[in-house]
Parts: sequence; structure tokens; C-alpha cells
Amino acid sequence: MAEVKQSLQEIASKELESYKSVFLKKRTVCNRQSVYISGEIQKHIMQIVGVITGKQVSIGNFIDNVLEEHLSTHNDVLSVLYREEMQKGIFNQPKEKDV
Repeated sequence: MAEVKQSLQEIASKELESYKSVFLKKRTVCNRQSVYISGEIQKHIMQIVGVITGKQVSIGNFIDNVLEEHLSTHNDVLSVLYREEMQKGIFNQPKEKDV
């Protein structure tokens, strides 16, 4: 029983380290862009990331890391969806009132 508990702790520890290395890393953002997120999400991220990293990682860094991972993880699906839309061509797009 103790071995199982230790194995679970090792897995959890590995997951924690993996999460930190992917999402809680500092990065240089050279070409900044403004985007809008809800105030509720912003406060939630600010609280979590601020406490976990001791305010060493910014909200922007965290969001950039999350989006980078999302794009990497879902690259195949996004590529298919992108190609499908591109094949429609600009003349087959719905008119604004149809959207």
C-alpha cells in the first residue's frame, strides 16, 4: 500500500514539474499585442500565477505559454479546419447578414 502511495506521489510530482516547465516559465515577448479576456479570468489567473510563482511570471507569460501549448497540442485539428475554410474561397463566404 505504501508503494502505491509513493508511486502516486511520484506521478503527481512529475506532473507538477511538467506543468511548471510548460506553463510557468518566463519568456521574452518581443512583439506584443493587446488582447481582451474577461475580468473574472484575469483575476483568477493573476491570483493563481502570482501565488505559485511569487509574481515571477506575468499573466501575459502564462497566457502565452498556455496558447503555445494549445496550438502545439491541437495543430493537426487546427490545420484541417484551416484548410477546410481556405478551400471555400473568398467568394463562397456567407454574407454579413447571414452570419
